[in-house]
Amino acid sequence: MLQLPPALQKGIEKGELTEDQLRELIKWEANAIGLDYDEAVKLAKERRLPKNPIGADLELLVQLLPA
Repeated sequence: MLQLPPALQKGIEKGELTEDQLRELIKWEANAIGLDYDEAVKLAKERRLPKNPIGADLELLVQLLPA
C-alpha cells in the first residue's frame, strides 16, 4: 500500500487535520478501494461502502466534513 504524504501523516498523528487535508485523506483512502472522492463521499453518506477497515474509515472521515 502507498505511504501517506508526510504532511498528511503528521496531521493525523497530531490529531489536527485541516479541511483540505481531510479531503486529501478521503481521496487517498477512496483510491485504495478503487473509488474517486465524489463516489466515496456519496457511498459513505448512503452507508454503502465496503464493510472493511477502509470503508469504516471513510464513513467516519466523511462525517467529519463540514456540512
